[in-house]
Amino acid sequence: MRTQIIASELRSACRVHARLLDTFIELTRAELEKQTCTFAQESLRETLETMRADRKSYGALGGLTAVSDAA
Repeated sequence: MRTQIIASELRSACRVHARLLDTFIELTRAELEKQTCTFAQESLRETLETMRADRKSYGALGGLTAVSDAA
């Protein structure tokens, strides 16, 4: 029984993380569109790549659909 509770809590926590990452991804994408500095653009692209990979992991663990690479 305790395993089921932990699994449920883990899925719930993953959903929270995924939801936050969705927000951060959108904010970062919007900021990237505003940037004219090449260095800042590349840095934000790398950050997006990392957050998207994390979002896919949390989405899979939380039973959510992973964010697409286009988002």
